[in-house]
Amino acid sequence: MAPIVDGAEENFGPRVVFKRVNANQGDGPQIMQAYRIPGHPVTLVFDRDGNETARFIGPQPAEAVAGALNAVLAE
Repeated sequence: MAPIVDGAEENFGPRVVFKRVNANQGDGPQIMQAYRIPGHPVTLVFDRDGNETARFIGPQPAEAVAGALNAVLAE
């Protein structure tokens, strides 16, 4: 997922906040539990109010992630 997220970060720039979490370090285990994430890689998309709008489990096409981000930006 890293190349896809890297590309999304580059394309969406300052319009979207990206946070990467290591499932095994720091607050990663707590975040995984709080969002009921079964494993990794997982990409979550949230709207401006903090509501989850999309969840991608496993590798995904860049177009799918971009589509979810565009949907949130269009709101």
